[in-house]
Amino acid sequence: MASGSRSRRTRRSRPLQRVERSEDDREEPESVEQHPISIPDLRAVRLLLVRLGLPAELVYSIIDEAEYYPVVRGRYVGPQISLNATSGCQKRGGSCAAQLCMLTPPIPGGAPDESFKVKRVTWTIRGHDQGWGGERPGTFRSAYSWYEACIFRPVPSEGSSTNSRPGTAHGGGYGTLSGLLRRKYCAPKDTQDDLQEAGYSLVPVPGTHPASYTWLVQRNKAAKRDYVQYCLQWTAGEHVDPAEAEDAGRGIGAGFIESLQPGDRIGLWMRAQYPGWANFVKKAEVEVLYDVY
Repeated sequence: MASGSRSRRTRRSRPLQRVERSEDDREEPESVEQHPISIPDLRAVRLLLVRLGLPAELVYSIIDEAEYYPVVRGRYVGPQISLNATSGCQKRGGSCAAQLCMLTPPIPGGAPDESFKVKRVTWTIRGHDQGWGGERPGTFRSAYSWYEACIFRPVPSEGSSTNSRPGTAHGGGYGTLSGLLRRKYCAPKDTQDDLQEAGYSLVPVPGTHPASYTWLVQRNKAAKRDYVQYCLQWTAGEHVDPAEAEDAGRGIGAGFIESLQPGDRIGLWMRAQYPGWANFVKKAEVEVLYDVY
């Protein structure tokens, strides 16, 4: 359904939720996977509501209140992944390491006459640092064990369009980009050569000069040996207080949602910097709620 001239409500800012559970806490039960909502499902429900005689504004409001939108998920739950700033650095004598630990499938798009918009991105990470050291133990200040996100975008080959199936640009495909998982780099930007071979590129953060290619998601609490679960959301149109986010060790995700396009894939990086610092993860999830209209 093509977009029309309608006002969309602006979500108000809400306090950041601080969700931290130690390894001694009882594990959360696995959620029951419901039937995923597809783009055809969304179109069908909207058409049904229109045929009931409801005005367009009310139809969009009902869909929005119910959050009846398609979702793309990326998930890693398994054995512990560890990253050491010194041994994980690929530069001799260096102490800055990065490791891709989670990757989503491509985000689907709608028909050529439809618009695309990401509504919300939800992150869940369970990890910790080396458990000692730091200038301010027990806080997120000067914490050099953290997580950041990037956007992988398929690069069309000669003669193909930007609407080509993701991953086919240079014969790379899903498996080639997934080959970056668990490989160690000094920084995500060092993947450029591997990405070119796979037919992808990194999307720059808007307004950064020189260009940055990652968004801070969450820092590990300094000198915390037990696993901690962090949960946070980036919502379209929602303001987050930068000072509050910094106190919670979180990134505000400025420009991330707006940068996402159909065909993009989201990656989550483990990071560690400076001698002695490390990062340990055993769960990483992202959920992307998006609208096609």
